[in-house]
Amino acid sequence: MRRLLAELLAERSYEVLTTGTGETALRLHEEKPFDLMLVDWTLPGISGLDVCRAVRRRPNGEDIALLVVTGRDRPEDLHAVMDAGASDYIAKPIDPDMLRTRLLVATRLATAARRRRRGQQALLRAEEAFQRLVQSAPDAIYVTGADGVVAYANARLVDYLGFEGVDEVRGMTEEELVHPDDQPAVRAERIGALNAGQPTPPRELRLLRRDGHTVTGESVTIPLDFGGRASALRMIRDVTERKEMQAQLHLADRMASVGTLAAGVAHELNNPLAYVLSNLRLSREELERDLTPERVQLVKLQLEEAAHGARRMSDIVRDLKTFSRGDDEDQGAVDVPEVLASSINMCWNELRYRARLEKRIESIPVVRGNESRLGQVFLNLLINAAQAMPEDRAGENLIRVHAGTDDEGWAFVAIEDTGRGIAPELVGRIFDPFFTTKPVSEGTGLGLAICRNIVTQAGGELNVQSVVGEGTTFTVRLPPAHGMVPASRPLPAKPIDPSTVGRARVLVIDDEQLVGRSISRALRQHEVDVLSNGGEAIDRLSAPGGAGYDLIFCDLMMPEVSGMEVYEAVNAHYPRLAERFVFMTGGAFTPRARAFLEQVPNRCIDKPFDLALLREIAAEHVGTASRPPAAAMG
Repeated sequence: MRRLLAELLAERSYEVLTTGTGETALRLHEEKPFDLMLVDWTLPGISGLDVCRAVRRRPNGEDIALLVVTGRDRPEDLHAVMDAGASDYIAKPIDPDMLRTRLLVATRLATAARRRRRGQQALLRAEEAFQRLVQSAPDAIYVTGADGVVAYANARLVDYLGFEGVDEVRGMTEEELVHPDDQPAVRAERIGALNAGQPTPPRELRLLRRDGHTVTGESVTIPLDFGGRASALRMIRDVTERKEMQAQLHLADRMASVGTLAAGVAHELNNPLAYVLSNLRLSREELERDLTPERVQLVKLQLEEAAHGARRMSDIVRDLKTFSRGDDEDQGAVDVPEVLASSINMCWNELRYRARLEKRIESIPVVRGNESRLGQVFLNLLINAAQAMPEDRAGENLIRVHAGTDDEGWAFVAIEDTGRGIAPELVGRIFDPFFTTKPVSEGTGLGLAICRNIVTQAGGELNVQSVVGEGTTFTVRLPPAHGMVPASRPLPAKPIDPSTVGRARVLVIDDEQLVGRSISRALRQHEVDVLSNGGEAIDRLSAPGGAGYDLIFCDLMMPEVSGMEVYEAVNAHYPRLAERFVFMTGGAFTPRARAFLEQVPNRCIDKPFDLALLREIAAEHVGTASRPPAAAMG
């Protein structure tokens, strides 16, 4: 039988070994594994079925084709053969054609098993390599399904977001890890990557640490098969330090622009300041003399001109404040014409001695962005336009500012000059950081690079067209912010007839004593107390009778004890009294002050304030101390 089977196998080019015992067969198989084994059921020693079981139990045992040769044909015998792990059986007497068929089927089954095992091993190795790669990656990585539930996270993500371990992150949703404003975009990216089967472009993403602080990362989402299901891998590179550096560069460039304009700003302030001081002195001189009706009218005129000059200086300071917010990255609705007007006002002294200015401001949509940084863009472009033209041709030079809505519905601002233009070989480089055609003392080469970065972050474009000898046009394009409304400036308060309102008890807290005095005079129909120290204010408001104030005007920033600390001390013990605070500020906000004003519901008014506004607020608070608390809303 062994010789017959050997001859039939030799016909198919098999290398054949034969033996008469199962023990020898297993020893030979141990020395050099067989691809195919034909085993008689009945053998001296262990049986053929025992050989099958022993082979299957060994590593890679499923890769072997096992055929049991038997003369038994009962159904239960055939079941026993298959239960022992045989691939098939061959009935005696052996039919050569049937043997060839069974050999073909058995070897194909064994080959498929080998391929399947190798595929599983390759998959296992790939998963192990994936885990080693992900765990050692310097970037934060997590994997989610289509539902956004985190199935896997690496150690860098855990450390980046301040969690204690991977198990704390696993099972959370992706949306729980990111800033609420970024959640819709994250969801859309995940679904889009899975549907398209393509990685998403890099984008900035704000994430929430376990302690509630926000960090910024650059994110890419990659679709992949994870654990047998379609999943999305998000890789996040920490760019918090890079963002801080960018913010510092933005501020440095902005301050460099303002520094360039310092002489012009001083000139714009000194002009109104000259006639403000002059008119005030002249009015005082008139008041020291006998007042005739003509002199009274003259004093009124001089004081009105002084007030006009003060308002002009206030507008200049307001425009300066637009550019003084160093670390403010908040995005909101921006009124482009208003920001553009502030930028023109800021550099007006630089422009008017260089060129004539033509403005055409058409209907323009509200855009989403940062008012301070967008103002920086316009300021830089206006200064560049002025400096591109010779100083001694102010009557011939021209700067055109055209703002409106283009055919796609986007807002645009085009700033055109009639200067020397930019050589074609340089146009492609002007937005590169540190590239400049100006002398070392006049430029860093960061201005245009920062401008393009600011515009790009707002979802827009900054383009340039230039012809040597004819001039250059820079065009800012920004997408409309549908449904957003910019914060409107408060309307001037209407004059109030003192006889129509009652008498309020008012406390004024301001370290500038002259400010306190002026408010006291403006509200002389009311009972006004003035304090110049935050610590004294806390003592006064904590003492018996302190809760009797109807209204408290409190300066936000004061030395030693700030207005914020006064409010917090009062709110801790007398929350109803804290509701009566109205804050005053000159606009020099610190990050803490901005965060404070965002958290408290109290009103804040800017200095210098309109006297009519102070009187209106005081009239609104008459009798506040005696009113019952507002009913709780269910």
